[in-house]
Amino acid sequence: MNSKNLSRIALFIKYKTGFEAFTSREYRFFWLAAAFSNIGIWCLGYGRIWLMHEMTGSTKMVGLVGFFTLSPVLLLSVLGGVLADSRNRLINVRITRMLFSLLALVTAILLFYDLINPFLLLTISLCAGILLALDLPSRASMLPALVDKRLLPGAISLYSIVFGASAIIGPLIFAPLVKFAGIQGVFFIISSCYFLTYLSLLKMNANLHQPEKKQRNIRSELSDGFIYIFNNKSIRYLIILGVSVTIFFSSFDTLLPKYSEEWLSGGVESFSKILLGSGIGGLIATSFLIFYGTQVNHKIIIILSCIGIGIAFILFAASKNILIIFVAAAFVGGLKTLFNTMSTTLAQVLADNIFRGRVMSVHQLTWSSSAIGSLIVGFSAEFFGIRLTLVVCGAFIVLMGFLVGRKLTTKRVENTR
Repeated sequence: MNSKNLSRIALFIKYKTGFEAFTSREYRFFWLAAAFSNIGIWCLGYGRIWLMHEMTGSTKMVGLVGFFTLSPVLLLSVLGGVLADSRNRLINVRITRMLFSLLALVTAILLFYDLINPFLLLTISLCAGILLALDLPSRASMLPALVDKRLLPGAISLYSIVFGASAIIGPLIFAPLVKFAGIQGVFFIISSCYFLTYLSLLKMNANLHQPEKKQRNIRSELSDGFIYIFNNKSIRYLIILGVSVTIFFSSFDTLLPKYSEEWLSGGVESFSKILLGSGIGGLIATSFLIFYGTQVNHKIIIILSCIGIGIAFILFAASKNILIIFVAAAFVGGLKTLFNTMSTTLAQVLADNIFRGRVMSVHQLTWSSSAIGSLIVGFSAEFFGIRLTLVVCGAFIVLMGFLVGRKLTTKRVENTR
């Protein structure tokens, strides 16, 4: 292949795919910060899950970790949305990232001195959830200020690739790190990752993220935001579908430690392998979105991926073959990535900037509602078993894909502003 053809390919990748977003200096630093923090987020989430499993061996207690982490997001994210619309979003994120670093450091120190116990771990999870509630709306609302609106789908897809990459890097290093440095070593790395995130965010221009208006009282801000979301039917159905799916998708994360140990008799190695399969699927899906995300129908992809997740759950529950389980986990990870990315992109595109923080804070319910799901699933597995719980969750996800998805795609659903 001659240099002229290589040059054409390079220009195509740079200006005709999602990679065009990297022409923005601000976006490059934002993406780099996300790359550091998502390795931290992955290890933080699954590190706490595995730690609780080691301490108690109970799916109920593992479910409580998810509940304590995400219930503050359910309760406080709308306040985080008001904060995102009334305060500088970049400064908000700088503060929360530094606090995440300190929280992970405290966890590592407690582990190092053998002071950790289930109560302290749940307290740490609660503190992390409060930070997430304040962090997510500001972080999710920053993207439109970094790139042209035309580049937004590609920018979100590129942003999502750090989730896919961390979901591959995490499983590859998790088991070796636990064996080599102990679980406390994982949390020291988490703290370092968050600190590198903070340093990357310091390179960004805070003037781009000033609020468009001064805050009135919180009650009025919340009321206006909810009225806006209720009147926008597409956003409303998008959130309803996301919450429904996430509540039952949480069974995957909650049951995985027990599933790996009892159903596969593999312990942390099987746990890491399944997470690796999920991460590979997510990375493949993200790569597809980078090259073709601007050419697909967002709503159709959301519905098809939702139905596919439910089917993959049932396949996951029905087999003891590690290869089939690995493939099913890859489908779960890939389809979940498609669902989340398309849902986030559509919410960003539909929302007016003046309401974007509040819209994205409510849209975060499509992720944080797993707090409820983790609790329900953890207790259900104790009574009905892991396999039956997974099958029921998968069937419900398929049903919601058909019922709510049909409303989301109907021509009668218009954006009322």
